[in-house]
Amino acid sequence: MEIRLSYTAVSTYEKCPLAYRFQYLEGLEVPPSPYLSFGRSLHSALEWFYGRDVPEPPSLQELLGQLESCWESEGFADEEEERSFFRHAREVLEAFYHRNRDHFRLPVAVEQRFEIPMDGYLLTGVIDRVDRHADGSYEVIDYKTNRRLPELRRLREDLQLPIYQMACRELWGITPSKLTFYYLLINQKFSTSPRDEDSLVGVRERLTRVAEGIRAGRFPPNPNHLCPWCPFADVCPSRVKSGGLREELESRRQALLLRRRKLDLMIEELENQLREMGSGSWPEKDST
Repeated sequence: MEIRLSYTAVSTYEKCPLAYRFQYLEGLEVPPSPYLSFGRSLHSALEWFYGRDVPEPPSLQELLGQLESCWESEGFADEEEERSFFRHAREVLEAFYHRNRDHFRLPVAVEQRFEIPMDGYLLTGVIDRVDRHADGSYEVIDYKTNRRLPELRRLREDLQLPIYQMACRELWGITPSKLTFYYLLINQKFSTSPRDEDSLVGVRERLTRVAEGIRAGRFPPNPNHLCPWCPFADVCPSRVKSGGLREELESRRQALLLRRRKLDLMIEELENQLREMGSGSWPEKDST
């Protein structure tokens, strides 16, 4: 069996091997959600923004028009929720545009796919962007639509940017001087230095352990705090065994979480309106 490992597949297996089996081996589909559509739409708009043949940026209106053209409408509860997410996506792109317009440069690569033969598996992925700076150094950039920065420890343990560093070496023979997560919702970058060889050995060992677990058919469930958001909860034996009361409580919990997310979006929209009115009641976000 050929084993293809992307960062997402590895992350899924490490969090819950059974979820990996459901998604990647049995082909169960992850249901659409507002957050998936929101994130994919922003990625598509930024791919268009940087995937140009001329070294001049498009106008803001052109970028917003592209967002409308590539907007994904799946997973929204109703038109009101979709409109709220779309308005938020426009605001995110406006902030991004104003921060990046004046130093726009054509990247070395945009949405660069890779397949790297490793020891017993194929490492695959897509790099959002690779920039070459004026001093000749390179920067790998991956867009994130998380609302908050994760803990520093989690960022250091994360495999995504080291995998992309390895891909840059295979594709172009380069080592980026910066590995960057660009958090679009707060319009801020978080950059780290490239991993040294010892760290990359550790990365490859983690990847190999995942590949070996898959090849050996090890797919135990891993009940944890992420279970309420698992798209395969309805078929998971860990949840089915708990039965009745727990299932009902979990369903109510998820309904409340959805309501809270909607309220968060409504609050953010009201805050933006107050800022536009010059009320001064809410602190401005740092966009530097």
